[in-house]
Formats: sequence, structure tokens, C-alpha cells
Amino acid sequence: MWEIPVDLVRKNYEVNVFLPLVLTQGVVQKWVKAGKKGKVVFTSSMGGLFTPENWGTYVSTKHALEAFAEAMQQELKTYGIRIQTINPGAYYTGYNETMADNPFRWLDDEVNFTKRADLRKGFDDFFATPEGKLDATEMIDRMIEIVPADEGKFRNVVPKIIEDMLKDHQLKAWENKI
Repeated sequence: MWEIPVDLVRKNYEVNVFLPLVLTQGVVQKWVKAGKKGKVVFTSSMGGLFTPENWGTYVSTKHALEAFAEAMQQELKTYGIRIQTINPGAYYTGYNETMADNPFRWLDDEVNFTKRADLRKGFDDFFATPEGKLDATEMIDRMIEIVPADEGKFRNVVPKIIEDMLKDHQLKAWENKI
């Protein structure tokens, strides 16, 4: 976070924050004007609920999306519009691996304090764990259940092991010391 070019951070916010906001505003404003009830499901991430090192740009966009979703859930309730989030874990789809390669487009060992080899090792270590390459079939099956459902939880973290990890992380954050 402390070395990434800010223009790259802005691009991430355009794609992951501002475009979903513009789309959602357009849809729900039409629904409210027409008196139509409905449901919006934001695709967030496990990263919207914690902040691991070296993923700050991406997860900060998902934190923002979480805040928008929570605010809209409250604001639109009186209009019969429901809001949910889906928060996938690190499913093995190629997306996380591609995202992990992005810093190597700008990171320069001659200029930056963060060294490419150290960053690569951190990413490779994560992707070598079971939590770093989950089978996407589980997430797809859960989305098929969650999206059309008339009722359900506001936040839907999948798989359960990631939900438990995030809850534990958030509790520990209250005791975190500098």
C-alpha cells in the first residue's frame, strides 16, 4: 500500500467501487420510482472483511463495497428493496493468481523497498495452502441458492471455514496493539 502508484489504486476503485455503485443506483432508483420491490446482491469478497498485507488496494475496494451495501440495506428497506453480499473465499478460478501478479508490473527492486522475491514468496505460500485454492464449484452452488432466495442472511461468506476465520480475525482486531 505504501509504494503502489496511486493511479493504480484509482483504477481499482473505478472498477470495484464506483461502477457497481453507479449500476446499483440506476437500478434501485428505477425500482423506487416504479414502486417495485427487488433484491440487489453485491459480489464482495472475504477481503471486504479483513486486510491481509500486500492485498490492501483490492481489499480496501471491497471494504468500501461492504459499507455501501450495509448503508443501502438500511436506506432501501422501507421501499421493499433487499440488499445482500456474497463474500467468496480464495476460490481457484485464476482471478486471485492474476491479481497477485499485478504488483510485478510496477514493482522495481531498484526503486521500491518491497522486493519482488519477498512478495512472490508470500503469494506463493498463500496459494500453496488449501485456503488459497478452494474449488469454485462450492461457491457457484451457494450463489445459485443465495441470489434467487426471498430470504437469507445479509452477508454470505463461503466457505464456512473462511467465515469462521473472518469472525475470529474481527474479534482479535479489537485487541490489536500497535
